[in-house]
Amino acid sequence: MANFYCKWCGIKHSSVSSLTSNSCSRNPEGKKHELYEGSEKAQYTCKCCGIKHSSISSLTSNSCSKSPTKKHQPAL
Repeated sequence: MANFYCKWCGIKHSSVSSLTSNSCSRNPEGKKHELYEGSEKAQYTCKCCGIKHSSISSLTSNSCSKSPTKKHQPAL
């Protein structure tokens, strides 16, 4: 069974429709969860500054001074 992750908070769902139908508190536009389109990895890298974390949720929970949204954003 595949897992689908939100690119803003890292929450995991079993389907894209269940993921994208709920609100995301970390979405900078205050909208719904958005699909992370990359593959599952051992480490996720911020596309703005290069820092690495073991999960999308731990990456996106921290501030990034180089990001336009002020949060780390996972690279694909």
